[in-house]
Amino acid sequence: MTRPLIEAPLQFRTSSGGERAKHNALITCPKCEAPSFIRRSTRVTERVKHIDAHCTNTGCGHTFGLELVFRHSYNPGLLERPDLDLPVCPRDQVPHILPPERGRDDPNQITMFGSG
Repeated sequence: MTRPLIEAPLQFRTSSGGERAKHNALITCPKCEAPSFIRRSTRVTERVKHIDAHCTNTGCGHTFGLELVFRHSYNPGLLERPDLDLPVCPRDQVPHILPPERGRDDPNQITMFGSG
């Protein structure tokens, strides 16, 4: 007699060094689109990081490498680093998050004060 399959997603909640993670940082698997966790990362330069990831879908099991590349700063921050040449995003391309117009509810936004 065969037993039915059950869904048991892996949950890895540790950060580097084995400490408890404060936030979950998952990457989408390019093969099956399931969440994938970061196994390790290596800083190559100030602008490039190599990441090794593992898919949480046991039916997929894909392990893969990624390259995370710094693109630009939206706000250069308060620390001066003349030795680090990080490009700044053109002002007209900086994303702005605006609140919804009054009287119009955003169907994708959860509200604490709305009805049911």
